[in-house]
Amino acid sequence: MKALNDKLMLTDILAHLRDLMKQSGMAITHSNCPNMRALVTKTSGRTTEHQFQVFLYMNGHGMYPIQNVGDTELKAIIQTHSK
Repeated sequence: MKALNDKLMLTDILAHLRDLMKQSGMAITHSNCPNMRALVTKTSGRTTEHQFQVFLYMNGHGMYPIQNVGDTELKAIIQTHSK
């Protein structure tokens, strides 16, 4: 069994938060109850913020490296997917 370290634990947290966001999306699209929709919207906003904070921490500590896209590449991607 692997010993848990910060990266493994944070990766697991990110996966859990991703699953919560998926479930929130499903709950909102399948509910017509205004109170339920408001509650899910409120909690999914917090989940999104928590996910982003974990991502920023991991990225800042070299656990989740990302490649930035230049303006030219970004415009090409947008054109490709906006047709």
